Amino acid sequence: MRNTLRNFTVILALMASGARAADTAQFDVANQLYEAGKFDEARAAYALMVKNGPLSANLFYDLGNAEWKLGYAGQAVADYERALQLDPGHPQARVNLDFAREQTGAKTATPQWWEQALTAIDANTASLLLSLCGWLAMFCLAVALLRPAGRAGPVVTLAISLLAGAYAAGCLWEAKLQSAKAIVIAKSTPARAAPADVAPITDTLPAGSEVLAPEVRGPWTYCTLPDGTRAWVPTDALEKLKQS
Repeated sequence: MRNTLRNFTVILALMASGARAADTAQFDVANQLYEAGKFDEARAAYALMVKNGPLSANLFYDLGNAEWKLGYAGQAVADYERALQLDPGHPQARVNLDFAREQTGAKTATPQWWEQALTAIDANTASLLLSLCGWLAMFCLAVALLRPAGRAGPVVTLAISLLAGAYAAGCLWEAKLQSAKAIVIAKSTPARAAPADVAPITDTLPAGSEVLAPEVRGPWTYCTLPDGTRAWVPTDALEKLKQS
């Protein structure tokens, strides 16, 4: 039984190692295509890796670079955003995102200080932190109830774990809000007061602009614009950040 379990573990390890090697090889091929100036082929290779997984900040960053080289500014912005959702501290993705939006004149909502604070860690890290804080809080609560009065250590630790857990929950909530966002991928698109081509234009959104809470209704999407107003935007001019 032990030998069977050991053999099964070895097989799983070999399969995982082989998968990582295959992913690395695919990445190398895509990078070589990019370095050779074959941006169309590099983009296709990166996109295939996105489709098959696993996802990473570097993968979306490289895909964004290939799209920028091909003139797909909106798609590049969307993938830089996805890279930052996976790794908020990715410096190159942040620099390229800011540069791309500066070049296109993209419109974005100005983030509040608490929004910036709640995007300091990614959703996976926030989930782990919330789980750890939950277990620590329960342990400290049990110790505080069972130990004689006068021991402040467990109470202080409990308070810290509750605060850290609340911060982690806030980060998860902000990550959910950020995922409910779409990027303008058309070079420029009008936002209209009603879902019709003859409706009055309320704003014009350059490539890379962001809209919130997109509600797709056929060829039109009802969403919140960067200035906080609600309007209709052609669905084919947008790309949701959260991929289904």
